[in-house]
Amino acid sequence: MKKLIILGLLVHLISCSENQETFERKENKEDEKVSNLKIQTHESFEIDSSGIVIFPLQIGETDDSRLKGSFESGKRDAYWNMIFYNTNTGKKHWLSDKKMLILNYETNYDNSSYYSEDSDTPKIDNYSSKNYIFYNMITEDFNQDKKLNYSDPTYLFITDKEGKNLKQISPSNLNVVDWKLIPKTNKIIINARKDINGNKNFEDIEDELINLEFDLNSQKTAKLIFDKKEKDSLIKNFKKNWNTK
Repeated sequence: MKKLIILGLLVHLISCSENQETFERKENKEDEKVSNLKIQTHESFEIDSSGIVIFPLQIGETDDSRLKGSFESGKRDAYWNMIFYNTNTGKKHWLSDKKMLILNYETNYDNSSYYSEDSDTPKIDNYSSKNYIFYNMITEDFNQDKKLNYSDPTYLFITDKEGKNLKQISPSNLNVVDWKLIPKTNKIIINARKDINGNKNFEDIEDELINLEFDLNSQKTAKLIFDKKEKDSLIKNFKKNWNTK
């Protein structure tokens, strides 16, 4: 009986030892994945001679396929965050602590269609648009495939020139195709697609193009330029003039 008890204790100790070894190997493997993750501070630049410097952040090489997939963008110059460093005060902050994919950004908007009379330089100095940074970002896993990529909608965001007060100015669930600043009125015209058929993408010809206007002065919710009544009138006119049923 004593021999059976001793044998049982030996088996238990060996089993615990193996489990501990397996656990330790797993921890080491995860540590190795984390060690392969390198935060890449992309090329930095100063904003409008203000002393504030932007460091766009990219992800370095990693063996963790789950991480690669979650930030899949299909574009090398996309960023997952930004650091704003104020060289005047030594203070720094992130753009946001939320998950996001920054496709591009504008710190000095150049509207080539609006020039001063005696200069080739866009005349925007008198408008508050110069106080903003504009961002095209993907922030929502719209199709729920656990990735942020071009299958998800692009939204338009703004911050002040210090990279603070991040605000989404295009409506959710609409994919921003393009946008344009109208400097004289300080308004932004946003063209975006709506997923009409509900198939969770924005590439079907059935999807509707929505035109919106956002006022930088009032900061109110972007409004439709053409309402349903106006669109119905246009359709009726088209059918009448082109003899379509």
